[in-house]
Amino acid sequence: MLNLNNRRRAIYFRGYTTAVSALAVNRPEDNFASTTGSKDLQRLPRLGPKTDRSPVFFPGTQLRHLIREALLVGACRASGGKLPLQDHFMLMQGVPIGELAKELSSFSMDGVVEREDGLRAKNPIIGLGGFWKFSGTLGVNDWIPESQDEPCYYIHKKMRAMPFKRNEELVRLVADNDIEKLKRIMSEDMDIARKARDIDTQIKDLKKAYATASSAEKKNIGEQISDLEATKAHIKNSKEGATETLERPVEGYEAIVPSTRMRSGIDIARANEMDLGFVLYALRHISLHPYVGGHYADGKGEFALDWTVRTWGDDLMEPVTLGTVKVSLLDFSITDHPGSTVLSDALRRAEDAFANPQKHGLDFSVFNPSAR
Repeated sequence: MLNLNNRRRAIYFRGYTTAVSALAVNRPEDNFASTTGSKDLQRLPRLGPKTDRSPVFFPGTQLRHLIREALLVGACRASGGKLPLQDHFMLMQGVPIGELAKELSSFSMDGVVEREDGLRAKNPIIGLGGFWKFSGTLGVNDWIPESQDEPCYYIHKKMRAMPFKRNEELVRLVADNDIEKLKRIMSEDMDIARKARDIDTQIKDLKKAYATASSAEKKNIGEQISDLEATKAHIKNSKEGATETLERPVEGYEAIVPSTRMRSGIDIARANEMDLGFVLYALRHISLHPYVGGHYADGKGEFALDWTVRTWGDDLMEPVTLGTVKVSLLDFSITDHPGSTVLSDALRRAEDAFANPQKHGLDFSVFNPSAR
């Protein structure tokens, strides 16, 4: 039977992520203007050019962060509940702060030879996640919809409404001396919303004209747009209530359609049994709340994973299947391949390591690659 303690080897998780609910992500650099929305519409990332026709994907970095966060929680439990802030930044983001930043900034990786008893063995969490001078061994793939032939995403739009109009019963719960103020705010909100829409229409028309205008005309159009935006800002800032009008359409955001199946996976380079166990430990923790991306308040973000785990190396004649891993809301399972207990053994070893780090020679607050 394969023994991961004899040598480090690459471990591959491959299979699918299912969007249980719609999945959205808010990365401003992904936005672009098109016939379906302005540059302010929150877009999904694209494979290739930023156009409506380019295939969408969901960034694997979202899951990688969840794994690092889960391992941080394990490290805190192992230390009795809490860790210093510098450990939080290193374990979760790979960013040194304070005195640790000074220590590591002066450390050179030149001539450093990684040994079996080095930093990766002493602190598997930082070994997997890495930091800016020390490469992590955990790689997480982006989630790619299995089929781009059928619509795999949609635009979620909504309308903000004045709650006192939607439910008039709320009015009787307002203090008596605020009723007149509420009336002014509601009247003002409707008036300013109309004025803001008129200005937005003018700006949109000017931006269309800008594309075919001459250099002189573009300068004039730019000044008009700036003046209109300043006028709109002044109107909003003069309101008695909230700066933004409460009753208005919201442009929305793109979201991957629920039930969409996406190719996904993770890799662990040069993994031993402890590294594999730590990843399984993290995936089990994630099953408590398997949500990624933005707009949780709209019910977005739930996902499920279904992966087969394999390995191969120059000491093996063919790829070896270790088993399967499934993650979903409040449900986690690993199934060892017949004749193998590699996955379940690795998870048990990780559980024991978090319960008693010293027994396994671990220290989750060590980050210097020269550590022995």
